[in-house]
Amino acid sequence: MEQQIPVNPMPQEQPEKSPSAFDELPEPIREVGQMASEALNEFKQSETYEQILDAKEKAHNYITENPVKSFFYALGAGTVLGFILKRNK
Repeated sequence: MEQQIPVNPMPQEQPEKSPSAFDELPEPIREVGQMASEALNEFKQSETYEQILDAKEKAHNYITENPVKSFFYALGAGTVLGFILKRNK
């Protein structure tokens, strides 16, 4: 026994253009946001960022080539960190 559910298509309404959330922020917060954005863009152009991306690629390749070893390394590191960060009650 199959039931059919009637579907009434709802017209898609276009939202009215309203001021963006960025325009509603106080000036000091906007300045901090702009400074953070500039700092991030500056960091992305640095050599350190390139080194991080290179290390990420190397780690990805190692994990892809050695999944079992990677699993046990992660398990061991998690166990050690668990013992170190364990709270004594």
